[in-house]
Amino acid sequence: MKAWEDLVGTALLGTRRRTLDLSTQPAAVRPLAEDRDDPAEQLLAAAAVLTTYRRAGRPPLHDVRPLPVAAADERPFVPALARERLVRLLAASHPDLLLEWLGIVAGTHYRVPPETLPLLAEAARTKAALRGPLVAVAGPVGAWLGQRNPDWSFLAAPAETGSSRDIWQYGSLAQRRRWLAAKLADAPGEAREALAGSWKSEPADIRSDFLGVLAAHVRPDDEAFLEAALSDRAAGVRERAAELLGRLPGTRYGERMAERLRPLVRRRNRVLEIALPQGERGEGTVRLRTLVAAAPLAFWTEFGPPAEVVRMSVEGCPAAVLRDSWATAAVRQGDETWAKALIGADPGGRTTPPLLGVLSPAGQAATIGHLVSRLPVESFARLVHELPRPWTKELGTALLDWIARQDDHRLVSHAAVVIARAVPAQCLRHPLATTRLTMDAGPWRRALTETLNFRREMYEELA
Repeated sequence: MKAWEDLVGTALLGTRRRTLDLSTQPAAVRPLAEDRDDPAEQLLAAAAVLTTYRRAGRPPLHDVRPLPVAAADERPFVPALARERLVRLLAASHPDLLLEWLGIVAGTHYRVPPETLPLLAEAARTKAALRGPLVAVAGPVGAWLGQRNPDWSFLAAPAETGSSRDIWQYGSLAQRRRWLAAKLADAPGEAREALAGSWKSEPADIRSDFLGVLAAHVRPDDEAFLEAALSDRAAGVRERAAELLGRLPGTRYGERMAERLRPLVRRRNRVLEIALPQGERGEGTVRLRTLVAAAPLAFWTEFGPPAEVVRMSVEGCPAAVLRDSWATAAVRQGDETWAKALIGADPGGRTTPPLLGVLSPAGQAATIGHLVSRLPVESFARLVHELPRPWTKELGTALLDWIARQDDHRLVSHAAVVIARAVPAQCLRHPLATTRLTMDAGPWRRALTETLNFRREMYEELA
């Protein structure tokens, strides 16, 4: 209402700086305010009358049709204890724990009480990761709310009633991603045909996004499609295509990169001599990174075993460029031997966290034990923040064992927060959670124990 906005604006500025424009006020208000000579009195009179006017309500509406009722949801509500915990999670604003709680519920036959949906929807509005599990647990009532509040439209989960090709051609990006992921799992030929058919007409960011969906299902016969994507005009698409090709063994792309790399590498005793690829100024190192990251790691076996090659001196380029590129190749190709060798050569390096993700569960735990003995506490605590998730039971147990031995330290306390939230459910009965704390236990240790127990109770209440 403009009349009220003008009145409030005048009151905020003060009548010495601005007088109320009575022409903006309703006809019934103007004569009552015009009877006053003092601008301040005019403002107060108009405010008094307009406030009463606003509080008086509105005439009843006619021919109003009631809103449709949400579809029935036969699932039972979460148990009472879980409902109380949800209230605590919403009040405490812990989105990571709320995400885990919703994920647990989504894997059960329960649904959340409808009175909690507005707060859950508001939380999911600002944290997109909550939306998927929330849609599952909200059910038809959530869809009903999403259809009536544009801010919660992600809850609506539009029915995908058309044919498969209609969804692919006319659906929203979220619908198309779901369709592509489902088809790649159930009808991979149809999915790849649809993707190839619309590829050239898709915007660059969507092409890159669809390659991300394909990543979980990439297979050798995708080579030709990914080869074509290497010449895409968008750098992000080219990088994603090269990454996916790197996961496939024996590709022509990898062989070409190895052939281009071969004349640039020579071993002299314990030294690797590297010649930068020829090109425009400044591109040599960049091009070398591309070649090394894309070439099969088997290329380097002619220069020695991985544990020996990664410790050689390097001439002709920065050693860090070569090691970073080897790490990229090891992650792409899932090569555990190279991952162990690179971690051993530079245990505190920036490539250690992603390389740990390549190792088997037992290998992760063993390597963590090795790193604990080699790295200062501060360096290891920083490493914890960067470890790829989800963690395995073995990795979670190793990290809980490590932090159980630590004294009070600022970086250790920060690592404790990460560990408490990231260890898998199988680790929640670790002695750290089940052993009674001593009176002199530090605040971070108490918080760690409380979080582990809080998460364990979450799972037990919804079992």
